[in-house]
Amino acid sequence: MSLLHRVLCTAPAILAVMGCANAQTGNDGGTPGDGGGSSVDASCGDSCDGDGDGVPDGSDECPGTPAGEEVNQVGCADSQVTPTLEPEFPPFGLTWTPTGDLGRAGGLTWTYTGIDRSDLFHIYWVVCDDPAAPCGLSLDGALDAPAEYWLFSAPDSDLPAGRLVLTGTTRILLADATTPTLNSRVTVTIVDESDLAIPFADLDTLGVTGRTGQHGAEIPGTGYEVVALAEVQDPSTLAWVPYLDYYDAAPTPDPGGTTAISFGASFYGE
Repeated sequence: MSLLHRVLCTAPAILAVMGCANAQTGNDGGTPGDGGGSSVDASCGDSCDGDGDGVPDGSDECPGTPAGEEVNQVGCADSQVTPTLEPEFPPFGLTWTPTGDLGRAGGLTWTYTGIDRSDLFHIYWVVCDDPAAPCGLSLDGALDAPAEYWLFSAPDSDLPAGRLVLTGTTRILLADATTPTLNSRVTVTIVDESDLAIPFADLDTLGVTGRTGQHGAEIPGTGYEVVALAEVQDPSTLAWVPYLDYYDAAPTPDPGGTTAISFGASFYGE
């Protein structure tokens, strides 16, 4: 196509889970431990339940579960696992539906439905977490690293209300061969199945060790929706305009040059 309009969304890293010894974790498949110090007849071997969590030692990948904590099918409690990246998409049998365009009015909508939470305690969605594809926008060809990458804008964001804004600059190639600089941004909002905002938070608050991502959201329930809109600021009016609308109206060279955009997210789970 005439525009190198790349939205890196079909191959973001997705949810993975890890417990002790790479165990899957969750909150539906186990029973609460009863104390972790119960007296056990050693002759029972792998059938013993040394920590009293309801999972036999031969299948328990997290021995020593604290008393009273709910465990998953392999005997791991929430306190014994950490969020881990999943490299495959889609996770949990969910259906992912993209509609719209990141650079047009209304933006790009990603709808996630049918999430099977099964053996998970938590699901996290982390924005711009792929080191191989940093988020950014260019209106004069390939992304210039790192000048055209987006960074978190605290003044423009409202994390508790599910609004995350990343800002930066880009250049546009005009017909007179000049390349003026424009301000650029992407605004991301996230809501649950009831259309209620899901709060964003920094990864330290979520307890997630990401790759390059700094902010994410903990996903409740079995579905949610994300809307992302990429814009540039018109220097003559200071109004923010969807970047493709601005590009189409600008005096760019014939046959029109190229744009490039990168935006994606990763899933983590425990």
